[in-house]
Amino acid sequence: MDISIANTSIKRKRNEEEMQELEETTLIVVSVVTTLLGVMAWYHDKYFVKEPTRNWELERRNFLNRLYRGTEIDCMEQLRVSKGAFFKLCRILEEKGKLVKTRNVPTTEAVAMFLHILAHNLKYRVIHFNYFRSKETVSRQFNNVLRAVMKVSRDYLKFHDYNLDGLEANKWKWFENSIGALDGTHIPVTVAAEDRPRYRNRKGDISTNVLGVCGPDLRFIYVLPGWEGSAGDSRVLRDALRRQNCLRIPNGKYFLVDAGYTNGPGFLAPYRGTRYHLKEWVGNTPQNYKELFNLRHSSARNVIERSFGILKKRWSILRTPSFFDIKTQIRIINACFILHNFIIDEKQSDQYLEAQDLDLLSIVDEELTNQQTERGTTNGVDEVASVQVTEEWTTFRDTYAMKMFAEYQERRNISYA
Repeated sequence: MDISIANTSIKRKRNEEEMQELEETTLIVVSVVTTLLGVMAWYHDKYFVKEPTRNWELERRNFLNRLYRGTEIDCMEQLRVSKGAFFKLCRILEEKGKLVKTRNVPTTEAVAMFLHILAHNLKYRVIHFNYFRSKETVSRQFNNVLRAVMKVSRDYLKFHDYNLDGLEANKWKWFENSIGALDGTHIPVTVAAEDRPRYRNRKGDISTNVLGVCGPDLRFIYVLPGWEGSAGDSRVLRDALRRQNCLRIPNGKYFLVDAGYTNGPGFLAPYRGTRYHLKEWVGNTPQNYKELFNLRHSSARNVIERSFGILKKRWSILRTPSFFDIKTQIRIINACFILHNFIIDEKQSDQYLEAQDLDLLSIVDEELTNQQTERGTTNGVDEVASVQVTEEWTTFRDTYAMKMFAEYQERRNISYA
């Protein structure tokens, strides 16, 4: 009996111990689970982005439709081309530039991203945000389009026929043997620290010196970017005449250049030490043959300044340094010139083609509007291979300027009689 009571007591005590262990285990499990739930809640609140589900493809499509299928003015302001010109550019880059669409990115979207970057100097992260594409995709598509544009450069940077009328024809009739004007312009670039001294121009800015040659219709004929900002315009011109892709000047033709260049066969420069720039002629009239020659020379050569102005107004990436490496920046400069000519060919009448210049010819010699001059002749060779001063060319300029002034005085005397 005593043994039975002892066994019962032992079992009861054991059960109590097991129940106590179970309660302790349960408390530990509850404590661990509570801690884990607290950690998960903290992690969720701190790191999880809680946004509603969005249809990125639909938003991208709506954005692109607003760009090049919406209003004409929106397409012009954002991409710098009309809707019709945009789709034509896409076809040209596909057929001639070998631009191909990828599985996810059509050529229209790639070209739109490319034009958007050039027009507003946007970084990849901005395009990534607007187009809902990764920065890697934006970079790859930008370079694909850039390569395609470079492949069609020969179709747009070349000599071409043009027809002038009105004021422009009146400016250029005095230089009938001229095929255009040339000058250099500085475009800001970003270079490595060790290269900055070479690219620092006379104003202290880091830039590349770009030689541009254009016709009387504002269309560029030849472009040579890449020279350091410290290089002089004459040095860049000499290189343009020697390199494989050289600037070619036909027999008996010449370009109008400013006083910074040498007056020689193929390059007609104004007289130095005489008023030249258009703003210097406000309220004044030419008093001798040099001044008259310089005035008419400046009025015609001003086309290159207007072309540069239109180019930089249209493509913002040319006005400030970009984040690309220097080789890509040089190719981008070339691409901007090519696109400029493409837009001119499309004959768009946007606000960038309405650049105004001083109309001084109508003030000085309005009575000469309908008069024609004799065509000048030179004894040049088939192509000009160097820049040099010759006695024949100096005599040609003096003779031509004196004849121009004699006819000007004769017409004025007749009008006063």
